[in-house]
Amino acid sequence: MQRLPAVFFSLAMALGGYVARAAGDTKAAELIAQARAALGGDGKLSNVQGLSCTGTVQRTMGDRQIGGEITLDLQLPDKFLRTDSISPMGDAALVVTEQGLNGDKVLRSTKTLNTPPGAIIRTPPPPAPGSEAEAQMLRNSRAELARLTLAFLAAAPRAMPIELTYAGEAESPDGKADVIDAKGPGSFAAKLFLDKSSHRPLLLMYRGAAPAMAIRMQRSDGPPPPQQTVPTPSASEQVDITMFLDDYRPVDGIMLPHHITRAIDGKPNEEWTFKTIRINPAFKQDAFAAK
Repeated sequence: MQRLPAVFFSLAMALGGYVARAAGDTKAAELIAQARAALGGDGKLSNVQGLSCTGTVQRTMGDRQIGGEITLDLQLPDKFLRTDSISPMGDAALVVTEQGLNGDKVLRSTKTLNTPPGAIIRTPPPPAPGSEAEAQMLRNSRAELARLTLAFLAAAPRAMPIELTYAGEAESPDGKADVIDAKGPGSFAAKLFLDKSSHRPLLLMYRGAAPAMAIRMQRSDGPPPPQQTVPTPSASEQVDITMFLDDYRPVDGIMLPHHITRAIDGKPNEEWTFKTIRINPAFKQDAFAAK
């Protein structure tokens, strides 16, 4: 996993030392307008109704790295699906996890492929319909859709009204950033950092679900080995998460980040490198159907 740029750590550490704090939502609206202009203009961004991002994912698992493929599908205003295909135990098996939402419906499924003869991979079942776990998973997915929309388009999805207010200016030896507070339903809260020079989103900071899920592998004719934990979306512990955005490239006239790194409590945890990003793709009819 690549080392996070020092400028981002510096900006994150500057959270407690804003040099300006005032102006409220009028200032925030001005900064968002600048950000959208830097990303391609309000006209082009307003026409974006969907995104499909495909690439590779790397995750920290204890003292080692695991990798695989990732796809993020967004259909505004209220559809989102993340698909991970990883091999947590070498090339012996492939675990495919899907998680997201379609309106008020949770999307969650896990399947394993290429499992060695005699081996069994056990993953936690999806939450029971109507349970608090399902409700929390729905809230998590809505929050993730809102964060990704803020990161990619400097706007909130229409299905989730979010209040944006100016939080001040963060400053480090490497540069400055304008900071916007984003708050919405269900205790949604995030801080969006906009680069003072380019006006593009640099990072988001928020509290969210710790990406961890238990995967147990055993042989059918013997006792199970010690449980192994693999980072993947979950509706469990809440932690401090920072999403770093860089490697902006034009896609149909819109500048989009092709490299995103997430850190938990300041430590790199997950890295996405997108090979392709499609704007307004023709999703299949069942793309956001419960599996």
